[in-house]
Amino acid sequence: MHVDTPKVERGTVTTQAPRAFNREMYHDHPENVFYGTDDGAQDGSFGEFAEFRAHYEGVAPERREDIHLISVVGGLYGLNLIPLWKPKRITIFDINPTAITYFRLIRRAFTISRDARDFLDRLTTGNYAAENEQEEFVRENIRMKQEGNLPRERGSTKRPYEQSWQYAFEHFDLTRKLLTEVPLEIRTEPMESDSFSKWIRSQNNLWIYASNITQFHYFDLEFANPTNVVVLQIIHPEQPQLLDLAPLSGGPVKVKFEIPLKAERLDQ
Repeated sequence: MHVDTPKVERGTVTTQAPRAFNREMYHDHPENVFYGTDDGAQDGSFGEFAEFRAHYEGVAPERREDIHLISVVGGLYGLNLIPLWKPKRITIFDINPTAITYFRLIRRAFTISRDARDFLDRLTTGNYAAENEQEEFVRENIRMKQEGNLPRERGSTKRPYEQSWQYAFEHFDLTRKLLTEVPLEIRTEPMESDSFSKWIRSQNNLWIYASNITQFHYFDLEFANPTNVVVLQIIHPEQPQLLDLAPLSGGPVKVKFEIPLKAERLDQ
């Protein structure tokens, strides 16, 4: 049995990711952190998010009770999924250690801020702790991004944070509460690694945000019995893919992280 998502990439799927030639660009490169996401609609409308919300609200209520959110850092679009999916566990991962530092600082500033305006003011003034040299580097990059003068040799700046994290800001108190109280695990490794594959295989209740990883890597992940596993990726602005594995549950399932995502039962 084989399942595809309704929205697919047009054209022929190759055996190699479209941008595999520069797949190493994020491996421990401090200058390749994205300070503000470009995932989703490029007009700032956040229009793609309605599909994610409709899916979440449409699943059986019991599937929403014990979600483990797994998200790549990237530009931190996944911050919006925290108040939407209301996870009981959060795992953040990235191959780039500086991206992990970026997440830590954003979380730190978020959890001590009164509201979205206070949070943005803290980012602009650097009014939150930096505990080591790398954190000082990232904090300064965030400050420069807010002032509109972040040099490309220090990092990439995309859309403003007000556009990047619209849903998180609209539900600021809930996002802050979840970032403060929900158990958090951080992993500095790629999704295609053996360690990630072994760690994830026997788990369930996973709702995964993979951003645009498959532009750089094609790989497979297996799930022992995914009765409640969802995978979301955004490759092109108007073509998000949300793959729900529940219809394939009852045995092991392989997800092919490609463009588009595909899934198949392994015992049929």
